[in-house]
Amino acid sequence: MNYCIGIDVGTSGTKAVLFDEHGEIVATAYREYPLYQPENGWAEQNAEDWRDASFAVIREIAEKVPPESVRGIGVSGQMHGLVLLGEDDRPLCPSLIWCDQRTEAQVKEICDKIGKNKYIELTYNAPNTSFTLSKLLWIRENHPEIYRKAKKILLPKDYIDFCLTGHFVTDVSDAGGTGYFSVKNRTWCEELLEAFDIDPALLPELHESCDNVGCLTKEAAETVGLTTSTVVAAGAGDQAAAALGNAVLREGDMSVSMGTSGVVFAAVERPIHDKDGRIHTFCHAVPGLYHVMGVTQACGLSVSWFKHTFAPQLSYRELDEAAGQVGSDGIVFLPYLMGERTPHLDAACRGSFTGLSAGHTLANCYRAVLEGVCFSLKDCYELIRELGLESKNIGVCGGGANSPLWLGMLADILGRDLVKNENSESGARGVAVLAAAASGLYADVRIASGAMTPASLVSVPCDIGKTGDYNRIYDIYRRLYKGIETSRQMQNL
Repeated sequence: MNYCIGIDVGTSGTKAVLFDEHGEIVATAYREYPLYQPENGWAEQNAEDWRDASFAVIREIAEKVPPESVRGIGVSGQMHGLVLLGEDDRPLCPSLIWCDQRTEAQVKEICDKIGKNKYIELTYNAPNTSFTLSKLLWIRENHPEIYRKAKKILLPKDYIDFCLTGHFVTDVSDAGGTGYFSVKNRTWCEELLEAFDIDPALLPELHESCDNVGCLTKEAAETVGLTTSTVVAAGAGDQAAAALGNAVLREGDMSVSMGTSGVVFAAVERPIHDKDGRIHTFCHAVPGLYHVMGVTQACGLSVSWFKHTFAPQLSYRELDEAAGQVGSDGIVFLPYLMGERTPHLDAACRGSFTGLSAGHTLANCYRAVLEGVCFSLKDCYELIRELGLESKNIGVCGGGANSPLWLGMLADILGRDLVKNENSESGARGVAVLAAAASGLYADVRIASGAMTPASLVSVPCDIGKTGDYNRIYDIYRRLYKGIETSRQMQNL
């Protein structure tokens, strides 16, 4: 039997999953690491924590099978994070990760120099605080001594690929989130690199996600308990990987990821984009394919924040049970705890509860949090529909999809039946599929996906009667952002 390993470098921790050649899960391992927030709106992690966690989880699951039977490894990871390596190939500073919002001044600088519309034409995305470019400019302007020492600029999963293979590489799906990449051409955007004086030599070599980018080094192989014949695929950004793991391979396929952030993802055959930059257009992990996606910054993050702040003594199951017995009773929650991307692209906006009274309970508020995140995902879904894209099926994945209450609520709010694939670990599965193709176990990504993504689907029906009620609340939800924005502007006068 042949095996492949999928690694998912997440915000809370790193998971490794060992799959056999038929896509059956043989073993899993997980390691957590800290997130640092030294100031409000900042978010940092240590890249070496990702490395240590990745090596530990690979080693743990590699013990389950003969080392020579592991044909390939694929890595997915949180997008946009900035990893700067020095001459000794070690990180020069903590990584500014995807949800870091400190770079509003740099986004303004990008718009002033290039123009927002021109930037969107070049990248098919709007400049924003999440992208790597604004983080790179922040480091250069605030810590020039660090920038001068930089030898390579990597993304989180690229750093793990380097630790495994010794090669500086990235893939086109993850590169699209840097902010200096031409999606339509699937290459670095020379005009932007020149405009912001970024030496192309600092950037990693570009690959399609399923490319073989090298085998394990002798040191890495000894550390994780494998052999130097194990191939490493270029890998993919977390959302493209999860979509591939859910067999989102063709135009018309759509998925919703309910993780720390929330994403509505649609595969497309051509690189269409929103001219206002309200949603993203990136390359898919499938060669020649693209995708559009809307992002809500604080999906599961809103839920975990509420639990840990107001109900640390309760489990998520207990909160779900309580919320399932009540309505939100007039409370509307805006989930903008880390600013927002879709549709507002506003790093400074903040979350809120509106409509509270002395009669409300913890359960009412928790239900409002779940509904508020679903309304934010509906914002993403409606913008994708505005581009003329419709889906036959909408698959759901991520930790939030394990809550029947939340899942049913999402179906009712979107007004669409959903499908949940009971075969979990979609992100790790997606990059294991890439590893299977990169190692030659299967001829290409589509064949590997067909062999390693067994369908075990559960339907989540929509209650149209509830959809009408939710649409009325959604109208209020959409208007509240403007009110909060106006209030913030008045406070800043």
